[in-house]
Amino acid sequence: MSERFVCKHFRELTLDELYDVMVLRNDVFVVGQKITAEPEVDGRDRECHHGLLYVGDELVGTARVFCDKDPVKVGRVAVARDRQREGLGTRLMEAVQRELLADRRAALHAQAYLEDWYTRLGWRRDGEPFDEAEIPHVLMRWDPTNR
Repeated sequence: MSERFVCKHFRELTLDELYDVMVLRNDVFVVGQKITAEPEVDGRDRECHHGLLYVGDELVGTARVFCDKDPVKVGRVAVARDRQREGLGTRLMEAVQRELLADRRAALHAQAYLEDWYTRLGWRRDGEPFDEAEIPHVLMRWDPTNR
């Protein structure tokens, strides 16, 4: 099946797309990682562009990007639990980096166990680990001048 990446600001999402994003993130973060729904649904999605990765008609990955920030802030990177370890997360982040970051600096809070993966994608750790939603995280930075 063919893959496609779509990027839309919150205001451009259809109700079905928004619903699919929320279902995917709920399954990954709330069900899979036991994060309470309160920090997941934080009211900030309206400020973001949303990267959507589809295989056929199925939403398999998503990320939200605060393009108006300096540096750009990337968050809520999620791949469907039954599709993880297929390289979809890498393709999602490569598309986000290519289409939303390009030559702009960015930051994200990565779950600590994913630090090596983000490093392979060109991100660099900045600082010491910290807890967010009771999960160890690290601050990662994207600097296009270091590519």
